[in-house]
Amino acid sequence: MSEDAPQQQRYKRKRKKNFLKNAKGFGKKGMYGRGSQLDAETYQYFIRILDVYKEGFPSDEEKALFVNNVFQQTEDQEVNCCCNQVGCRVIQTFLPFASQEYLERYMRLLTSDLRPLCADPFASHVLQTLLEIACQKSLDNENEDFKEQCNAATVKISKFLLNNLEDYVWDTYGNHIIRTVLKNLGNASEISDYISIVKDYGNRLLAWPQFLDLPYSELTSGLLQVLLKSLQNVDAKLLDAYMSKLLNECFTKVSSVDDYQGKSYNQLPDAFMSKPVMMLLEICLEVASPKLYTQIYAKCFVNNLVRLSLIKNTNFSVQKLLGNCKEKSEFEAMFDELSESYSTILESGHSGVVLAVGQGCKRLLTKQGSFVQNIMKVYECYEPESRQLSIVLCLCKNLKYDDLNDRKGEDLQSAKLNLHGTLMVQLMLEFNKPIKIINSILDIDSIDLRKLFCNRMGSHIADIYVKSQYVGEKSRDKLFKKLQGTFQELAADKYGSRSFEAIWNVTSLKNRKTIMNELSHKDGAWSNTQFGRIISAKVNLTMYKRNKEEWNNFILKEGSKKDVKELFTDILAN
Repeated sequence: MSEDAPQQQRYKRKRKKNFLKNAKGFGKKGMYGRGSQLDAETYQYFIRILDVYKEGFPSDEEKALFVNNVFQQTEDQEVNCCCNQVGCRVIQTFLPFASQEYLERYMRLLTSDLRPLCADPFASHVLQTLLEIACQKSLDNENEDFKEQCNAATVKISKFLLNNLEDYVWDTYGNHIIRTVLKNLGNASEISDYISIVKDYGNRLLAWPQFLDLPYSELTSGLLQVLLKSLQNVDAKLLDAYMSKLLNECFTKVSSVDDYQGKSYNQLPDAFMSKPVMMLLEICLEVASPKLYTQIYAKCFVNNLVRLSLIKNTNFSVQKLLGNCKEKSEFEAMFDELSESYSTILESGHSGVVLAVGQGCKRLLTKQGSFVQNIMKVYECYEPESRQLSIVLCLCKNLKYDDLNDRKGEDLQSAKLNLHGTLMVQLMLEFNKPIKIINSILDIDSIDLRKLFCNRMGSHIADIYVKSQYVGEKSRDKLFKKLQGTFQELAADKYGSRSFEAIWNVTSLKNRKTIMNELSHKDGAWSNTQFGRIISAKVNLTMYKRNKEEWNNFILKEGSKKDVKELFTDILAN
């Protein structure tokens, strides 16, 4: 097994370019943004205000004055500015803060001739922002006249794109405005006009002769994904119609494929042979009714789970399947199909699948003991029983038992721990019977445990250990005793201070006094560090050193406030 097999990403993120820096560079060369032309003075003005905006404002009032001044400067040039690369960025950035006067002006001007703007590389982004603002203000603004204007603008943009669907579904910029329409109107169930428009989009697209082409393009698959999420809030019957059509006419088709990513994967459903279709399938798993979820599982995944878990792209779909399973019997069947293959899946680098299995065990309260046992077997920690005490470090380092022993001297504080391994430790601490994980943590040497809790990922283990309802008071006390003598080091460290705070928040007054005695001894070394100062203030170290009785009363008072707050929280929750 590899030392660190992180979850592979389907798409590599490109390094984000510095828009403002590039814009300044182009301006020096006499190039004033792509799209419509701006004069040099206007372009440089826009660059300056983006610089000022980046620095921030002392108050909301100054920000409002600044924003309104910017919109004053664009009068009679609104559309031209929206169609320019830099102008678009400025207007899109400031529209959410614009006064009613300027919002009304932009709604009036931009909706007067929508056709060229919907396909414009820059103005289309402004339209998206304007639509979001108009839709929101049509729901919650107190001014009825303004609400009506916002409603009219929202409906006009939405219906224009609906009436010209064939022109804009395949257009990059128009497609994204349609997505914005569906997302915003689908969440506005209190306005019947908006719901009707979403339904109209759904019915029109479903009836398209070329409907089955839509899942295979990244652009149109993305549109369908947004539509399905909107229909979940709007029309369950129409959503089911989409799901059935996609399942029977797209996802379950099987083509004979001799070679896929260098291996033979004949008979996998076509849903797994196209990234856009796969992404759509995953959204279907999220929004499906129980009946349709079962059909997707049966027709696309049954007897394919291990194969799908081993492929770079398709393992995400298995994670989605597991994450959205709500029936215990179905999950148990998935668990059984995967249970003998954890080692192979982990070696392929797809540890997210195994984590998703564990999350299902926690959520559905089933197979928890079997999951722990399977994990121990993978890391060769199950037999003899004494090896079980090493499971936490094996998971954190993603090393089998023998490999772990070969690297005992590694510094846990600076080590790059395995993300999914540490998440599995946290997960199993929240199982009904986490005793094996508790014992494994308590078996770690005190210095190593402190270093684990000072690790960026390891600090979260401390947090879950003390918060889990299945970790008893005695086990928390044992952890406290294990850490005695290390609290100064924890408090002074960036991540250790988080672990310290988690322990402090749940421990008894008696234990807090023990911690304070430890912290107050030669406290200058730790309490003057960046994070030590924060902890020192939290525990009120100055008061403790000045008057222990006063500190004791302060802590009791704080504790009673917390108890009252939690009591009221419980009452409100019930």
